[in-house]
Amino acid sequence: MNIDFGRVSQDYARFRDRLPDILFEQFSKKGIHFHGKDVIDLGAGTGLFSRDLALRGARVIGIEPSEELIKAAMQSAHQHQAAPVRYIQAFAEHVSLPGKYPIITAVRAWHWFDRLKVIKNIKNLLESGGLLIVINSVFLPDSDIAKATFEVLRNNRIELKPAGSHADVKERRTGFPVNWFDEWKAYSLNIIHEWEQDYMLKYTHEEWCGKIRSVSWMANADEALKTRVTSELMKRLAEFDQWMEIPHRYSVVVLKNEQKS
Repeated sequence: MNIDFGRVSQDYARFRDRLPDILFEQFSKKGIHFHGKDVIDLGAGTGLFSRDLALRGARVIGIEPSEELIKAAMQSAHQHQAAPVRYIQAFAEHVSLPGKYPIITAVRAWHWFDRLKVIKNIKNLLESGGLLIVINSVFLPDSDIAKATFEVLRNNRIELKPAGSHADVKERRTGFPVNWFDEWKAYSLNIIHEWEQDYMLKYTHEEWCGKIRSVSWMANADEALKTRVTSELMKRLAEFDQWMEIPHRYSVVVLKNEQKS
């Protein structure tokens, strides 16, 4: 089933969370710097990570197929007076740009791609020795808030399967499906770093409901279902503090293009 995140672009822009600053500290310690670099951000969405890259001095091109998400990204950038990002409406599998780039990122997006097509296109875009950085993040399922959320969703017959191709295999390495690693290796995209990091995020009840409305499980739901889920979830969250701390984890793989494209 195709997921249309454009249908939840406003919730996506308002309630999806940025990755914590510690991620960029970890990049720096590993000798990965973005200042002055030309960076392609594939599956840029509403520009959360694109703006963080630009804030750190990168010249960023955000690639996103959804017109609604690009509009939301540009509105958010204007509201927050963010560093400029150039957005191109295109699919990661087919986007064509002149020249070669030193860094390509894909944040919370790789599982939505036609992976082999994207890898082949990345080989056209990434310079020899350039870096592909793939990141995913999730909220952890074992907190009381997560359990209450899952219960409300299941009661409304919402299927809680892993997003995109995360559902294809159960085995994981550093949070990613193990078959992805063989695919990267087959195209001489060789791992130089991989790690995971747990972190906490604070949400109000409204913010948490907004985030849940923006996730893939809810993206295709009609407005009546979204309203019902929000109402039921707000009632369940009444037993928790107004500011809720919810555990998350991000996973990172950094790959080097070892073979000339």
